[in-house]
Amino acid sequence: MATCILFVVTIRAAWQHWRQSSTNVTVVLAVYPIVASSAFLAIVLPRCRILAEAIAQEAVMIAMCHLYSMIITECGGPDQLIRRSSDARLETRVLPCCCWPCCLIPRPKLQKRSLVFMKCLVMQMPVIQALIYVVLLALLAEDMMIYHESSIYFQPFIAASILTGVWGVIMCVRMAETAGHRVRPRFLAIQLALIIVKVQSGFAKFLPELIEIPCVSSINPSVFINMIQNGVMLLEMLLLSIWAWRLYRVAPGKNLDRPQVVVAVLDDSIKPVDPKTMIGLENKSFNERYK
Repeated sequence: MATCILFVVTIRAAWQHWRQSSTNVTVVLAVYPIVASSAFLAIVLPRCRILAEAIAQEAVMIAMCHLYSMIITECGGPDQLIRRSSDARLETRVLPCCCWPCCLIPRPKLQKRSLVFMKCLVMQMPVIQALIYVVLLALLAEDMMIYHESSIYFQPFIAASILTGVWGVIMCVRMAETAGHRVRPRFLAIQLALIIVKVQSGFAKFLPELIEIPCVSSINPSVFINMIQNGVMLLEMLLLSIWAWRLYRVAPGKNLDRPQVVVAVLDDSIKPVDPKTMIGLENKSFNERYK
């Protein structure tokens, strides 16, 4: 409930400064209440855990795509971005392709086809993830054992899709920061949501197999751990919503208004000037000028 209230408050504040990309801002900010609602659904109905995970992950993927569109719009659109960059090159050696042998990836000039390539990397995420989870949910509806035996084979495709999409978003963020726009905190807020949904949930899924946990109040250890994990996720989404409110309640590219204090330090050896001496110097300079 608190996350949903923060979403409404943040949207009202953000629309005052983000009218040009209001749809993108709305979708990006909606990811936190959607993920929180999915976590609450998994707590109330443990059998819907896979469905809740699919909804949360798809919401984050769609938010990533709209964040990319928001950044491009903030930079003035593709044509203006290319015109301003002149002979600049696209920085491709960023996470997760910043280590050897990925450091051998060429850095092409910032042209129309480079932006199209980067857009395809980002836009494939929600499509590929949706197709994979449709298949997984179909297997789950058919037989639980078939789902558990087959889900491991889908993980490389899920990881490859997410990593390539994040690579495209990071290239876009680096390009926007080169143009003088401050977009990294907004990307980090979405990236943390992705880490919570994917990495934290995946760790909680395999934790009962790694350690032996006794049954608590006749609750299966897997169900108990998932309840704790989803409860923690509710708190994390609330904290991320507060951070998003601080990020989007100001105009694009501006930090929170903070008073700047200027301190002047004077040397103690400087003596105060006598007013009579000052008047004498002014009269002397006046007489010398008109002498």
